[in-house]
Amino acid sequence: MHSQSLVNKCFTLLGFVALLSFGSGCATQGKSMGLGGSIGAGTGAILGGIADPGKKGEFRTRNIVIGAALGGLAGTVTGAAIHNNTEKEKELAYYKGRESKSKSGSGGSMPSLQQPEVEAKWVEGKIVGNRFIDGHYEYVITQPARWESSDD
Repeated sequence: MHSQSLVNKCFTLLGFVALLSFGSGCATQGKSMGLGGSIGAGTGAILGGIADPGKKGEFRTRNIVIGAALGGLAGTVTGAAIHNNTEKEKELAYYKGRESKSKSGSGGSMPSLQQPEVEAKWVEGKIVGNRFIDGHYEYVITQPARWESSDD
């Protein structure tokens, strides 16, 4: 009777671990926690199965359930910690990139870009074969965009 109560508590703990891993707010954090919990539960179950099963293997099921519950909990916590660390690294890299963007390697600023020169031509409506082409504008780039020299 005592071992049945322990098994019920272990299943409750496993349910709690599953709820924690899939109930988090961020989808990627939930995936990280879920993956960590799954790997931990599998590893814990294997180690629990290897642990001393007692006489005639009477504690093997209990060991597997406890190992899976504890491994799942440890894996979930580890998955969350790894995810949080990765997010902090991404944020730090983002801010470093923004900071380096404002600085130039030569100490100067980036030259400006001149607008291209575009000429608009009106084309009168015309009949070509059995088609009528209505009047319209055609735009031609006469000077492409170019860098503006800084020594002007």
